[in-house]
Amino acid sequence: MGIDVYALLPCPLERYVKSFDDEAVAKALPGYLEKAKRVMVAPDVEKQKDWINRVREKDNKPPMKDTDYEYRQMGINMVSSSHILLALWDGKPSQHQFGCGTAEVVKFALEQNYLSDEHLYRPGFINECAVEWISVRRKGDGSDRKIQRGWLSSRFSPSDGGKTYCDRYLVGREIPSFLKEIIDKTSVYNSENTDPMVRRPKLWTKVDELDDYHRMLREHYIKADKLSYEENQKKYTNLLLLIACLGTLFALFFTMYDDASIKWMIWLCTGVLILLIWLTGYGQRKRVREKYVEYRAFAEALRTQFYASMVLQDKPSLEFGNKCKPFSDVVCDFYAWTQKSNHSWIAKAIKSVAITNERRYVPVEATEVVNVWLGDSKKPTGQLHYHSSKLEQNRKRAEVSSKISSAIRYITIGIYVLIFLFEVASFIFGRMDIPWFWDGMIVGEFSWRNLGVVCVGTATAGALLFSGYFDKLSYDRKAEDNENMIPFYVSALERWNDVVKMNDPVAVEKFIKEVAREEIVENGIWCSYVMDNDLEIEL
Repeated sequence: MGIDVYALLPCPLERYVKSFDDEAVAKALPGYLEKAKRVMVAPDVEKQKDWINRVREKDNKPPMKDTDYEYRQMGINMVSSSHILLALWDGKPSQHQFGCGTAEVVKFALEQNYLSDEHLYRPGFINECAVEWISVRRKGDGSDRKIQRGWLSSRFSPSDGGKTYCDRYLVGREIPSFLKEIIDKTSVYNSENTDPMVRRPKLWTKVDELDDYHRMLREHYIKADKLSYEENQKKYTNLLLLIACLGTLFALFFTMYDDASIKWMIWLCTGVLILLIWLTGYGQRKRVREKYVEYRAFAEALRTQFYASMVLQDKPSLEFGNKCKPFSDVVCDFYAWTQKSNHSWIAKAIKSVAITNERRYVPVEATEVVNVWLGDSKKPTGQLHYHSSKLEQNRKRAEVSSKISSAIRYITIGIYVLIFLFEVASFIFGRMDIPWFWDGMIVGEFSWRNLGVVCVGTATAGALLFSGYFDKLSYDRKAEDNENMIPFYVSALERWNDVVKMNDPVAVEKFIKEVAREEIVENGIWCSYVMDNDLEIEL
């Protein structure tokens, strides 16, 4: 059918072949695997085999077989990278606490609750994977029930017209809505076209040294970064500025229609209003704000994944055919709960890069990677340089926006004070029977007093609209984020020197994951307040 097949094995091929009782099948297996795009051995995600056996020993149960544990890890690996799991299953629940069969794999897909480093189940029901359940009977079952098909999703997902199965999962005939959203967002990203030129340093500059996995992470980072900043952010800010300008014009035209009795101004009001509605609709249809935020989140996850996996890479192992062990950790696991729900397509995309691109050992020093990643004031790729330069830039922008907003407000107040003084003068001169221009007409029935009303109304609307425009850009908030992150990176660079002296792989892994978690959480905070700034008409 022209579909690439990636074969995921529970253990190295030499041992996997020996697990087949049917000799003919064992002999045919290598031929099948030659047709696969790539053959992979599932890494140990849980790393809890000894702990599981201690639990089983307390329950007076025999130790878990090596093969069972390996199949369990294969199931976890498979569903963590899958959008859809096709499950031929009789629907019967698992009979074992730490099982490895079809029921457990379905549970991994729908609940994501395999064991963590702390021997605890991870929080489930994230809605990252949907299961198309093909209900079949096992060989020797004896029943004559027909094959049925349906979509399973977690009990907390929209029912999509389905019914509850065992009070745990939802069964429906339609693809779950969350899966449609994941696939749609992924498809839209894949269809986006960008200029491949790199105008400034992006991630690792020694591209020739990279393996396929890190090269692809870098390429997607460049694409997501451009789509976020150079494409959608510019559209977003331009649309905000246009809405503020057009809203001010609408106020001007309407006050001239109302107070100056210039009736044809209503046509200009209508035209501006139609244009405002079209602009906001255009921005919402094109999802410029959402893409700006989502592609920024994607780029940040790719960048963090790139550097974290470079530091934590394993050297080639004979067990994996003298290749690197697949990297199972994904920085998206550090997302807060709402981030996991909103950005599940990002986690799947990064996992797909690991599946479709082979990883080999990149001979670099961990300290070199950390210095480029976290950086200092001289390294343009480093986060310390980024936040230091952005702090100054955002402070200047915040100062400019504050001055512009203040100027508009002062102009509004000045116009009002001037009108008040003209009215006082008009009262005094009227008592003295002295002519005063304020009581006269400019053109036809359009008086100076009408002009004052038009000016103060327009200035007031402009003050409100442009203050809202600058508030949506949140330069003050961005500068505050930059200022908060600078001490973190300074401290992290100092701590890294201590970690290197310890020469402890566990300490290195803990440090890298802590830095990655902070970056992912900080990006989530940024996403949350930008997502609140929707394109809308405020008149």
